[in-house]
Amino acid sequence: MSTIDLSQYEAEVAAAEAEITRIREANAELAEAYRGDPGEDAREILRRGAASLAAARDRLEAARVALTLARTTGSPHGLLAREGVVSGSVAVAIPAGSPSGERARLIDAALSAELTSAARELGVVLAAPAERYTRERPGRDAEGRTVLDVSGHVEGDVLMPAVSRGAKSARRG
Repeated sequence: MSTIDLSQYEAEVAAAEAEITRIREANAELAEAYRGDPGEDAREILRRGAASLAAARDRLEAARVALTLARTTGSPHGLLAREGVVSGSVAVAIPAGSPSGERARLIDAALSAELTSAARELGVVLAAPAERYTRERPGRDAEGRTVLDVSGHVEGDVLMPAVSRGAKSARRG
C-alpha cells in the first residue's frame, strides 16, 4: 500500500457534513415558512430542499467510502461490502463519443471482478451486469477518467443495483 495523504479525504467528509448541517437549517426555515403559508410554490421549494439534502447525504456517503478506501487500500477507488450493502467508486477510461454498448463493455471490464468479489463476500450473486450498479459523477478525474459511483444492496440471495434508472438518465441527459 502506498502512502497517501488522508487530509484531503478527511476535509471532503467534513465539508459534506457541514453542507448537510447547512441544508438542514435552511430546510427547517423553509418548513416554518410553509407552515405560515402552505401554497404550492412553498411546497415545491420544500421538495427541492429535500432533494438537495438527499444529494448532500449521497456526497457524504461517497466521501466516507473514499476515506475508508484510502485508509485501507491507498486509493479512493474500490468497493466496500458491509451490512448487506456494496458501495464505492471506480475510475474508467471511456473515450468521448463512445457508443453505449462500448461504454457498458468498458465499465463491465473494469468493475465485474471486483463487484463479483464483493457480492461473494456478502454471500450473494449479482442480479445484473456491473454497469447497472453505477452512476456517473460529473466531470473527470485528474487523469481524464470517468468516475462512477457504485452502489448495490442485498435482497434475499441477490445483490441488486441501488441506482435508479431515473438517476442514471438525469446524469447522462
